[in-house]
Amino acid sequence: MAFIDWTDALSVNVKIIDAEHKRLVAMINELHEALVNRKGKSQQQKIVHDMVDYAASHFTTEEKYMRQYSFPGFEGHKKEHELFTEKALDLKERGEKTGFVLTLEILNFLRDWLKNHILKTDKKYSQFFNEHGLY
Repeated sequence: MAFIDWTDALSVNVKIIDAEHKRLVAMINELHEALVNRKGKSQQQKIVHDMVDYAASHFTTEEKYMRQYSFPGFEGHKKEHELFTEKALDLKERGEKTGFVLTLEILNFLRDWLKNHILKTDKKYSQFFNEHGLY
């Protein structure tokens, strides 16, 4: 059973961005499965590395469109991306130094990001992008 199911409520109605958000949901579910199956230690470093890669790739995509269409909330949105990246890098560094970061901490971080950023902040650009022909 998935920890988080993708639903239309998570969609920002932009195909490429939704696909990237689905990747985050898959990472959260993968981490949850690793925790349930007691594979957290072996899987967590891989998922944290994936998180850092996800941040770089996904944020570049969103910010490209924000610049292209002069999205008015760009600066605040970019700041949230920077905070996510800092946290992801911190988790990665802690995991590399100690060999273990609490899987539950990572899981909660990703779940909270999903709820607070995608469902609130990203939804602010959804209609704006659609009005500019980006679907």
